[in-house]
Amino acid sequence: MAAFGTLASLFYLALQIRQGNKLAQAQVRQRMGEQAIGELYGWMNDADLRACFTVEELTPEQAGKMHYFLLSAMRQREWEWHQLRDGIIKEDVEGTYRAVIGLHLGTERSRRWWRSVGRIGFHPEFVTAVDAFLAERPTISYFEDLLAFDRPQSEAAAPST
Repeated sequence: MAAFGTLASLFYLALQIRQGNKLAQAQVRQRMGEQAIGELYGWMNDADLRACFTVEELTPEQAGKMHYFLLSAMRQREWEWHQLRDGIIKEDVEGTYRAVIGLHLGTERSRRWWRSVGRIGFHPEFVTAVDAFLAERPTISYFEDLLAFDRPQSEAAAPST
């Protein structure tokens, strides 16, 4: 009878641990979603930040704004990378968020930022993973496309005056 009680206790404990792990994973995914929405709102509500990805030359204020935005965004991607390494999230979840790196570091300007000062202070293996990710992707015109998405095709293709 004592053996049955011990087995039942172990089964109950395993069930509790499993539920605790699922709760922890759900909390991590919730935090990831909140961070992503925060980045979108920051982008949406800050014309100077959006301009950092499209203007010909940055002012010192824009350079600082872009630096801190990218630093924050990449720190979040590093946190997600750590969650994957620790087994808290699955690769498909982290991969979806990793794809955002292709936007943040998609322009030649933001890649210069990453190669020069952006990578400072990040985990060396994360830096290597980001470098490998970027090596497979050409630079993008996403931000210019975003500015032109609602213009008629002929107008969007015409040079601006």
